[in-house]
Amino acid sequence: MPWHPKACQFFLYESQLFLMRARVFLKNIKEDRMKILYLLSQKPGFTGSGFYVRSLIREAFSANHDVFLLSVMEKGESVPIPHISPENSREIRFSTEELPFLIPGMSDVMPYPSTCFKNMTSYHLDLYETVLKNHIRNAVEKFRPDIIHSNHLWLMSAFAAELYPDIPIIISCHGTDIRQMNLCSHLRQRVAEGCIRADGIIALSLAQKEEISLLYGISPSKIMVAGIGFNEKLFSPAFKPPVPPVNILYAGKISFSKGVFWLLKAIEHIKAPQASFHLFLAGSGSGTEYETCLRMAKSMEDRVSLMGMLSQKELAARMKKAHIFILPSFFEGLPLVLFEALASGCRVIATDLPGTSEIAAHADQDLIRLIQLPPLETIDRPFEKDMPDMIVKLSHILTEEVGRVSENPFVDNEKMSNLIQPFTWKEVFRRIETFYAKLSSF
Repeated sequence: MPWHPKACQFFLYESQLFLMRARVFLKNIKEDRMKILYLLSQKPGFTGSGFYVRSLIREAFSANHDVFLLSVMEKGESVPIPHISPENSREIRFSTEELPFLIPGMSDVMPYPSTCFKNMTSYHLDLYETVLKNHIRNAVEKFRPDIIHSNHLWLMSAFAAELYPDIPIIISCHGTDIRQMNLCSHLRQRVAEGCIRADGIIALSLAQKEEISLLYGISPSKIMVAGIGFNEKLFSPAFKPPVPPVNILYAGKISFSKGVFWLLKAIEHIKAPQASFHLFLAGSGSGTEYETCLRMAKSMEDRVSLMGMLSQKELAARMKKAHIFILPSFFEGLPLVLFEALASGCRVIATDLPGTSEIAAHADQDLIRLIQLPPLETIDRPFEKDMPDMIVKLSHILTEEVGRVSENPFVDNEKMSNLIQPFTWKEVFRRIETFYAKLSSF
């Protein structure tokens, strides 16, 4: 049966209308598509800031933006980054002729061999600046970004802000940068003078926003609190194994500043039956602190298991089996791992620091229990005289929490879900993307 002329005319009109709308839609996509250059002066995927950047790249890719990553690695290393092509990823190589020393770490104890900023000579610092600036220039010339998102309020970010005053630059604070500002007074002015030129700063928490403003002299109006996100596809509640034993999990760097030595001494002090609980230590470290913690853990094999460095997938699986997650750190920003633990149905024990207290303020004590710390000797070290009382206090808290979990291994999933919903990566990136648009021409 032949088509009626009016039907053909209507079909042609509808087709033209569809094509016109499609062109407008594609034009809008193209116009809203940002070219984002991410900068990271640490290995991607080995520390909190590395996972942060990988997560931003994943969300930016999902939002149809073009991304480019400039990061650092040792000579001969390779770390594949999902959602980014090899052409859009460049590495600054250390332990080479160009940079003949290990990667300087944002913590003095890293999960891999590293250089401490406080121990770098003037020659090494000058070389570091020259090489990083050259690589930043090369990345910008190749990618032509609409916006630069650097990580850590530290040297690399300062270099980028100085080099490109005409490209909007955002810097994410991760907490370790604040610690380096306190540890490296000789670099403080150099860092602050560069970072203050940034167009916007992203803080993890309200407390951190105030700290950034005071320490760097940056106006609060330039600082946006975005929080930190977790991957809800990986970290989700699961049916916990029967008790005993109560499974306690720690995940992070194996170092004194993370409270691991303190935690192990508290475990050693507990008088509860050996079969009532078991501690799993996930993470890596380096140097004498790491070796000391390893020796202590191995001396308590009936109570402590060493898991080594875990991938995100492996950590998610381990959290699903854990009843309690503990973070006894002496210094933190807004720890991502706490959201991952809560999302996995773990009760949380953590030190009462500005970031953790912001999380706990919205939860009841059934989900999060905070440990009060005495005044510290340095930004991430307690006084030696306080350690005996701290060990006893932590051992009592652990004993009480093990007892509580033994009576009821499950948490209220509805309360947990309400607490963590604003901290999925999708929600965090939405806030950051709005900040990008505000500071650029988008």
